[in-house]
Amino acid sequence: MDNKKSVTITMTGEVSSVKAEKTVTVDVERIFQHPVYKKIVRKKKKYLAHDYENKCRVGDVVKMKLVRPISKKKKWLVIDIISSKPSEDGVVK
Repeated sequence: MDNKKSVTITMTGEVSSVKAEKTVTVDVERIFQHPVYKKIVRKKKKYLAHDYENKCRVGDVVKMKLVRPISKKKKWLVIDIISSKPSEDGVVK
């Protein structure tokens, strides 16, 4: 038996859609410097993440980790809601 250490890959992003059941769409933005032009560039990418308790709402900032494939496009699992957007009545759920 090999004693391999598993590396956990995590990302933080903002929930942009909660239309599907137990699935959220998370926008992850990364900022980097262009290798040739040295300009600061922002890139966004959308990921589908599994939210088995349906707690996430649009605007929440969530932390997710890479897991085994759950479906064709869903390979991320929501671990934690870092900050929650207040609802219309002003109450954070």
